[in-house]
Amino acid sequence: MKRVLLVGCGAEIGASLLAMNDPSRDGFSIDTILTRSIEPDAHNPHLKPLDSLYARIVLAQPQMLDEVKVCHERDTLMIRGREIRVYFGESETANVGDLGGPFDVCILATSKKQIGTPALTERFLYSARYVIGVAEAPGIPALYANLIGVARHLLPNPPRAIGNHRIFCLGSCQSNGWHAQLRALLDMASRYQLTFDMRGTEIDIVHPDTPTGRLGTHSVEARSQDPRNNFRPSFSQIEQSMRLLFPQGHHVHTVSLRTLTMPPGYQISRFYFSYAHPEGKRLNRQDILDSFEETAREYPDTLRLAHVPLGSRGFEASESSAIMLAGEHYLRFVHDPFQQGGSSVLCELIAQCYVHNVRGYCRSVLNTIRLLTQDANPLAFFPVEAPATLTAVPSHVISV
Repeated sequence: MKRVLLVGCGAEIGASLLAMNDPSRDGFSIDTILTRSIEPDAHNPHLKPLDSLYARIVLAQPQMLDEVKVCHERDTLMIRGREIRVYFGESETANVGDLGGPFDVCILATSKKQIGTPALTERFLYSARYVIGVAEAPGIPALYANLIGVARHLLPNPPRAIGNHRIFCLGSCQSNGWHAQLRALLDMASRYQLTFDMRGTEIDIVHPDTPTGRLGTHSVEARSQDPRNNFRPSFSQIEQSMRLLFPQGHHVHTVSLRTLTMPPGYQISRFYFSYAHPEGKRLNRQDILDSFEETAREYPDTLRLAHVPLGSRGFEASESSAIMLAGEHYLRFVHDPFQQGGSSVLCELIAQCYVHNVRGYCRSVLNTIRLLTQDANPLAFFPVEAPATLTAVPSHVISV
């Protein structure tokens, strides 16, 4: 069984990864945690930091209420009968050699800033073969679960063999949901043998509030403001991923509107592309829907099509990265919307999807770890500029 170290269990992603990891399905076990200790609660002096960790997991995944047990004597958690060792400390200063390695993979589920800091990520290579971060990170190769096996000729910057690189980012939760929609579009181009050119991408996001932020008015920054009865303009890392995959295109992310609701959130994606059919045919909406249905059947963790327009609550338990509304009011295709004419006109596809920024994203993270630990030749997306400067495996890395 492959071993995985989780660094950071103070938010929904880390806690949900623990709850969702099924070694019999995934082929690996998250068996060790390094996370920051919680200050004692004066009103509950009998509780210890392990109890706080228990609370994080159950609040992130309430169905785990009776599946998580605390063992104070051994400093471990029991999740569905599986023992997980817990170390409390800071990711910047903890002695990595004391964590009980070696590990096959280390997941950094701390912060975007830490994932993009080489001095921090590289220190975990002392005990793990691969280090992966749950965010976008400029300058670091990206592993995108929903684009595994995509037709490489359709991407201006196709994935390449990872070689000796051992540090990767996995993209943000919103990038992950957008990749699912992109995958469906690229699969369609491949199935119909189209000559395909992505000209531009745009996206609007409604993002569920995340409970890790400061929920007061301690800052003028929108995400720190009171979320009650208050839509807050925010941002996403998604444009980084758009430009990584399509370096020369037009890409716009207008707003990631945060609101006080549970996941999943919502995305409105616009894809602008030109194409040529080998038989000179013109695509229609039904052609696209038929192909998207096939992608959903082939990759259920990536895409789900919803023919009944349920509200977001209906998809709270779904682990698909994107749940695309299939009705004609939601999934729209326009051939030559700008009335350009000619044989290579610009087309527009509008997709509206629920995107689960916790369960859907965590399933993609688990699938990516399975790829790293089982695939003999995994591929990653490398930044276009100066790939030779990317962090490769240092001389001190362990051999797992």
